[in-house]
Amino acid sequence: MPQATGPDTSDDRTTAYRLAREIGEVESAIELVRSGAASRVTVAGLRFGEQIVARLRAEAAAVGVRLEPLYWPEDAGCDVTVRRSDVEV
Repeated sequence: MPQATGPDTSDDRTTAYRLAREIGEVESAIELVRSGAASRVTVAGLRFGEQIVARLRAEAAAVGVRLEPLYWPEDAGCDVTVRRSDVEV
């Protein structure tokens, strides 16, 4: 007799892992720029970039850093440039 199983949560785990990893990458870039080690860092290939920018924008601004999303076509994700607020493009 086949054994009953619960809903497949592997996709949920993969999504949660990727989101957490991407948040960590952007937080690391914020710290790198905040510390003065770099004036600008671009984190590329973020699937959840828009959500991450919304979540971390205030935190970045509080330490003098600006987050600039570079959106991909068809809402497939984005890259995020992290730069000091006092540096103009």
